[in-house]
Amino acid sequence: MFRRLVNLPFSVAGKAARAFQAREDARIAAQFGRVDDPGQLVNNTHVLPITHTSPAAVQISAAAVMGRTVHWVDVREAHEIREHIAGAVHMPMLEANVRVSELPPDDLVVVYCDTGANATRVACFFRDRGMEETWALEGGLPAWKAAGGAVVPGRS
Repeated sequence: MFRRLVNLPFSVAGKAARAFQAREDARIAAQFGRVDDPGQLVNNTHVLPITHTSPAAVQISAAAVMGRTVHWVDVREAHEIREHIAGAVHMPMLEANVRVSELPPDDLVVVYCDTGANATRVACFFRDRGMEETWALEGGLPAWKAAGGAVVPGRS
């Protein structure tokens, strides 16, 4: 009897967790048309799921953002960063799915990396989640520097 009383809170918590998960699955299925986690984001072996946005549609040139107020997001891993754009938020690609809420949904956000490939994936991912003013810096950080954009040494 004592064991049943001790386990009762765990049993109730388990039922509540299953009910919450069922509600979340229904919400995700309604929004994305499937129940699997649309925010899975792993490097190398899996790709960032892009459901609606074309990668070509999120590219923006360095010249187009020069002089504008921009929220910069650096999606490189910490060991890849030798220099960065001043004021950039360091958000490694593997963390983008859980840190997306840190970004302003209606402001201009430009994502960059060394080549532009990972930045394009992350920008598409953000766009699919409703952040319409998110762009990937075409050509990455080298293109920014070639256009005369300033960089600072060290990690963002």
